[in-house]
Amino acid sequence: MYVRASFPSLYEALEKADAMQANRRAYPRENTADLAELIIDLTGRKIVCLVHNISEGGAMVESSASVLPKRLILNYNIKNIRKACRVKWIKDNMAGLEFVVVDD
Repeated sequence: MYVRASFPSLYEALEKADAMQANRRAYPRENTADLAELIIDLTGRKIVCLVHNISEGGAMVESSASVLPKRLILNYNIKNIRKACRVKWIKDNMAGLEFVVVDD
């Protein structure tokens, strides 16, 4: 059976779906468009990246690197952030970084 839904009801359904997706995230994200650096090895080699969003738990960055190490450091001078990270996912030139808590 085919039921035709009204535009307002479809729009409300999409809003609810977006809210449910946002609620799955552990931390709220702040959208940005700032340059930062990825420190990729112990020699201090750096790759410039664009930070698309950031939260307490991680960040989404874009870089020209075709390969990233599993662990790196995000050096985000504009926000005075320097965090050890684990690469959680990579798709094309985008990467999701999870901040790693380092015990002293």
